[in-house]
Amino acid sequence: MNVAAASVPHGSIETQREDSTQISRDELVDALNELLEAERAGARVAMETVRDIPASALADLVQDIHKDEVRWCSMLMRSIKSFEGAPSSATGAFYGKAMAIADLDDRLKFLNRGQAWVVRKLQVLIPRITDPSARAELTGMLQAHHHNIGRVEARYAPGLSTEAIAAAQPQEPPAPSEPSALIDHILTRFHEVHRQQLPELIRLATAVESVHADHAAVPHGLAALLKSMHAELLQHMEKEEDILFPMLRRGGNPFVVHPIGMMRTEHDEHAERLADLMALAGDATPPVDACTTWRQLCTGIRQFADDLQRHIQLENDVLFPHFEPDHR
Repeated sequence: MNVAAASVPHGSIETQREDSTQISRDELVDALNELLEAERAGARVAMETVRDIPASALADLVQDIHKDEVRWCSMLMRSIKSFEGAPSSATGAFYGKAMAIADLDDRLKFLNRGQAWVVRKLQVLIPRITDPSARAELTGMLQAHHHNIGRVEARYAPGLSTEAIAAAQPQEPPAPSEPSALIDHILTRFHEVHRQQLPELIRLATAVESVHADHAAVPHGLAALLKSMHAELLQHMEKEEDILFPMLRRGGNPFVVHPIGMMRTEHDEHAERLADLMALAGDATPPVDACTTWRQLCTGIRQFADDLQRHIQLENDVLFPHFEPDHR
């Protein structure tokens, strides 16, 4: 991954913060290593905790968290190496503190607070990185932590509504409203993330349909629908990246309403396809006897659906009105 544009001096990274401060390459590597040590600690806590959990549902939840933590450890190590850094081999002090808690419920609640700490760190770090690949990967990590926090909160606060649980979680920073900055946000937060989400969802759906072909609730045709949505969304994003967004960055023109209108129409089509996806996937709710892969598929579909809806809303309601005469 390139740290920033070629015009940026080696050893520094331009940021999108209003104060225009720069983060050095060494500072970035240090921040990623701090996250790596925290994720390694979380992975160990989850791995050792799951062995002591008798209830299968809770054990599956902690196992999912463990797999996520291992995944992000691998990603962080790759990212650190791409920035010419040396990945830390240390485990964060969080591990010892968590394992000193004997009560499993209290330990999991403590693990959730650790997940929230990672969320806060990522919220500060992501806006300071211009490299699209790095931003997309860290944003995916941020969203996964949001989701896992919600799952644990839902277990220990079953009487709370989904909205109340979401309100209690660390929130994603608001998107910028200035057009050029918003375009940058859309590219890194949504376009790059969608390009990672859909191939993984296709892989999971293919596995579920194959392994559970005889299950009454198996979503037959889901992988095919996801492949079709993937192709359509790729074409849509390429139109925005190659044609519309460059026009908007230049301030637009009297004819820009035509490609905007086309994108709005395609957004409506994406929303219809998304409704089809949720219906076929059973509202992304796995059956009680679902395997880990099936649950991961449902989790991924819910996250993709949330992201795509937010993506469309930002373009339709925030970005496009800047360039449409009726909205000025």
